[in-house]
Amino acid sequence: MSKLLENKVFISTRPAGQSAELENLLAEESATLISMPTIEIKPLPLDEFAVSQLKNLAEFNWIVFTSPNGLKYFFARLFEIQKNYGLPEHLKIAVVGKKTAAHLECYGTSASFINLGNTAEDFVVDFFHRVNLGERVLFPIGNLARTVIEDKISKKAVCTRILFYETLLPETVDNKAIQLIANDQYDMIVLTSPSSCTNLLQLLPEKTDPLKLRLVCIGQTTSAEVIRNGIEPLITAGTANSQGIYSAILNYFQKK
Repeated sequence: MSKLLENKVFISTRPAGQSAELENLLAEESATLISMPTIEIKPLPLDEFAVSQLKNLAEFNWIVFTSPNGLKYFFARLFEIQKNYGLPEHLKIAVVGKKTAAHLECYGTSASFINLGNTAEDFVVDFFHRVNLGERVLFPIGNLARTVIEDKISKKAVCTRILFYETLLPETVDNKAIQLIANDQYDMIVLTSPSSCTNLLQLLPEKTDPLKLRLVCIGQTTSAEVIRNGIEPLITAGTANSQGIYSAILNYFQKK
């Protein structure tokens, strides 16, 4: 008995090593997922101010992780400085999404607040009421991180933003995947961030018409970037994670 997605080809633009969950979900429906990272994540060196903040974490009340990348590079730097992952007992952790929260287990700690959604907009609505007037909040983020949470929280707390990593265009890209797109030999391209869209458009051959791309967006923020470039997304997942993307794809083909 054939499956709904049998023989269909999907291309993931996520950074290398971050497509396994979606690949496994699609494989269950006999579909193929090809990894073609359009973004590369690299750690950034910390300046004297950033190092001083890490050495004085006891001065903060909250630390907010908006992605697994921020969490990963924060703890890597913390270990370099103090040779362990320990945090002050009073320092509370807030995370955007359950996936990010799950990564905390690797460092022997857990979150005091996990929002039910997966976006900054979802997060800040509830988190704003948990922060007390005058508290200090640390944001370990990347160079392309939005300021949605900080803009709201800064109305009652002191926010400190430290860049721990940067998002770049990869030095090399899978030419076979690029040719699949150029020759229209794929079913959908999966985008999981605004930068994955921006970089994809830079990597495509000139003869490729971007308006004909069949794009799946992880959420409204990514979808908005696609639309800003004059392209109509084929699908925007209702839940911003791999399961949400998978469910949205299944729903799309079930209706066809």
